[in-house]
Amino acid sequence: MSQYTPTTGTITKIDWQDTDPGQLGCALRFTLNSMDQGLIHIIVDGSTYVADNHPLSVGDQVTFFYSLYAPVPMIYPPQYQAVAAVRTPLGTYASLDVFTQAADSRQLVNSDNTLRLNLSQCTKLILPNGQPFGGALSGKLLLVIYGATTRSIPAQTTPDKIIVFCQSQSSAPC
Repeated sequence: MSQYTPTTGTITKIDWQDTDPGQLGCALRFTLNSMDQGLIHIIVDGSTYVADNHPLSVGDQVTFFYSLYAPVPMIYPPQYQAVAAVRTPLGTYASLDVFTQAADSRQLVNSDNTLRLNLSQCTKLILPNGQPFGGALSGKLLLVIYGATTRSIPAQTTPDKIIVFCQSQSSAPC
């Protein structure tokens, strides 16, 4: 099971997060109408990885990832600290997980064996800073951005882009 949980939805409001004195302007609170949880708040600060450094706006369809192990205040709507964010317009999906080599093939599978990656020459492999990645992917935390999948178990896809976090899982991506 992945340490990171995704939630996807449409951004309906963006506010400055000002709960920490002296830190006003360093974090944003996104109000998200999520597909799986309804109305939620997501906190994005300087430690949150945002794919392509693309500023997020009201109306954007976005997938945010947050840690299952991070503390969450007991409030409504729920509020999570994002570790990663990806714009996911219709037909685009994202997964943040540690992928390892499948026992029966050279393909990579995520930690709960629900997504198998079929890499192609068109798959962009990059580091979080946008530089190319040239090493082995197995055992690393990957942010996988992809389109269509098969209806098999596990689902299979040819990713458009993979962002590789080389540090240990406990310290990535924030």
